[in-house]
Amino acid sequence: MDNDDDEPKTWVSALKVIFGIVVMVGAVGLALWYAGLQPVHSPALEQAREVVQHKGSDSSSSSQSWGIAKDSPLRR
Repeated sequence: MDNDDDEPKTWVSALKVIFGIVVMVGAVGLALWYAGLQPVHSPALEQAREVVQHKGSDSSSSSQSWGIAKDSPLRR
């Protein structure tokens, strides 16, 4: 009996794996592309924007920095 007929060829298996990877990467890319086309709307995002705008208008001095945004990465 011929043993070659029982086992699939190596190149056929490799081609199937490559095809599967291409399909998965393509599906993820298509999903990300579609998600990028959708409008961005979120009630929580709108509320956060309003809070930031409200707090920004209440501050007495807008030149004051908060956090570590202007800290030097080098110690003195």
